[in-house]
Amino acid sequence: MNIEQKDKILSSMVMMLSFGLVFFIFSASDNILSLEGKTIKELIEFIVNRYLDLVLIIYVFICFQVAGYVELKFKQDFITSSLLCILLTPFSLLFIIQNEDDENN
Repeated sequence: MNIEQKDKILSSMVMMLSFGLVFFIFSASDNILSLEGKTIKELIEFIVNRYLDLVLIIYVFICFQVAGYVELKFKQDFITSSLLCILLTPFSLLFIIQNEDDENN
């Protein structure tokens, strides 16, 4: 086994463990949340109002993951790309990378 295969196996095991943990937490929860008749806007407002700290943590985590991928794949500066991700959005890096590729060709 080479290192890439070991990394893929390890990452898939971590993902399966994470999904299993989330599923276990939701199934063991005693609270029943009725979502019938609610619009998507009401659901988003509910999540943001009740779990704003988790939403921000997840957003920053996703931004760091995207910045790390951009650093490894496109040889960009991690600090710059992570700040751009957090301030603008992770999708903004796609346009910046596309513009740099156009300038290089």
